[in-house]
Amino acid sequence: MTKTKRYMKREQRFMKAVSRQMTKAGLECKMQDNRLLIIKDGKPFEVKTWNAPGWGKRRVHFYMNFSFEDMEEVEPQGLMWLTLECNNQSDYTTIHLWEDHFSCCVETTLRSVKEFGREFDFAFFQINNTLKSLAQKYNDIKRQFMVQPARRPIGFLADRYLTNEEKHEECKLAAQTESNFADETK
Repeated sequence: MTKTKRYMKREQRFMKAVSRQMTKAGLECKMQDNRLLIIKDGKPFEVKTWNAPGWGKRRVHFYMNFSFEDMEEVEPQGLMWLTLECNNQSDYTTIHLWEDHFSCCVETTLRSVKEFGREFDFAFFQINNTLKSLAQKYNDIKRQFMVQPARRPIGFLADRYLTNEEKHEECKLAAQTESNFADETK
């Protein structure tokens, strides 16, 4: 048996043991594309594991994807600012901004299946705190970075927009004959 097959079997055994433990705790668990999906309080958490350097250690990432209903109404710069602000204030979570949603992640290292439940509870608590903070700041960001509708230019139009009759020099200068608004002497 090759090294990668042994690695895959070990990962599958670990994920099955975690799934049994979480099911015993009363949570719904599913496997999807080498990721474990755990649903707690109606919120889906994705769990991805990797072998870490050192015997028996596993690197675990807990993810939760979410979005706001009106994200398309906020400019991308505002969403990036919000993401950076929340990442600066949180010690344990990392928020990623994708095109149409956010992703909140907690990274940790485990040695056994028994530690998984404790780490999941910690990740659940940290992600919920981060989401509350993000939701409070989102309304301010939405007001500041609202997408503005395209505006028409005001003032005189460039020659490319004028018809042939309007391109004559008389028409162009007619609007400039009474330009006393900039003259302070009158």
